[in-house]
Amino acid sequence: MLEVRVHDSLAGIAADDWDGCFDGALEDHAYHLAVERSGLAGFRFFYVSVLDGKRVVGAAPAFLTSYDLETTLDPPELRRALTQIKTVAPWVLRASLAALGSPCSERAMLGIADASRAPEIACGLRDGFLQAARERGGALMAVKDLVETDRALWSPVLAERGFGVVSGLPIACLPIDFPDMDAYLARLSHATRKDMRRKLRGREGVEVRRVTRLDGFEEALMALYRATRERAEMVLEELTPDYFRRVLSAKPGRAFCTLYLKGDELLAANLLLHDDTTLIDKFFVMGEAGRAHNLYFVSWFDNIEWCLDNGIRVFQAGQAAYANKLRLGCQLVRTDMAFTHRNALVSRVLKRLSPLFAADPVGDAA
Repeated sequence: MLEVRVHDSLAGIAADDWDGCFDGALEDHAYHLAVERSGLAGFRFFYVSVLDGKRVVGAAPAFLTSYDLETTLDPPELRRALTQIKTVAPWVLRASLAALGSPCSERAMLGIADASRAPEIACGLRDGFLQAARERGGALMAVKDLVETDRALWSPVLAERGFGVVSGLPIACLPIDFPDMDAYLARLSHATRKDMRRKLRGREGVEVRRVTRLDGFEEALMALYRATRERAEMVLEELTPDYFRRVLSAKPGRAFCTLYLKGDELLAANLLLHDDTTLIDKFFVMGEAGRAHNLYFVSWFDNIEWCLDNGIRVFQAGQAAYANKLRLGCQLVRTDMAFTHRNALVSRVLKRLSPLFAADPVGDAA
């Protein structure tokens, strides 16, 4: 018989037990523990594990936060109107959200070590999460960023507990299935190639430096992060200096930050994770001076070159700026947001209104 446990810190689960449920995921025990300890304001983390005897056969991160439901409302005009209303009535559309997943991962981390018992383990993770969420004051319960490969297992498991589903932000991925940069450029349209060659002239006079420590650059990086965050349409978490510091420290040989400098001025920075097959662009931050140098596109081509030089086969490019990423050759991996509310009436209303909360990613731009 399976046993379900809930932990208030990931330190309560051995790294090998956790990682054994995720088949070598880059965002592993070390990464999630770094997130937990990075002091994200307004977030409370907990973790669900499923045991078969002493063996951990299922695991998932979860978090609790205050969530503004209009974050993903479509169209943007409706979102802005409701934001104005909230300046007078701040409680409107705000809910205590408990989510299975991580605010700092682009896919729900739903680890199952024993495929032969996957439905039973998934039910254990679901029920352990729901009970813990209610005990911690969650009103809106969700599964964040359920990817296509998990839908066949998880859709019926979640439907049994009354979850509705709304489309989320897809993950942009570029297969590195070309031998060199010339072959990559040849795949792009003539207009895009011409535009990229012009934009890449922004490299002139800019120093590119890859580092695993941010000594001396933390304050400048956070200023760029705040400027980037202010431009974003949809934001869940607000990162801290500790997030960047701890992720780099927790992932030796698997994390680095690319700095774009002009003299002593930091123009842009890119935090990346990698293993032997995949490069994940976690966060790209840039101010106005960096925009003048087209450093978003410069960094894109720097990352492609790094992938080619290091035998990387997939560049995972994030959940934003889809219009640019599509014309640069990315494929979109669908994600869904599953949700229910502890109040059955509210849950029914949210399901009726769910099309308004569906993400419209392709309208986004860098």
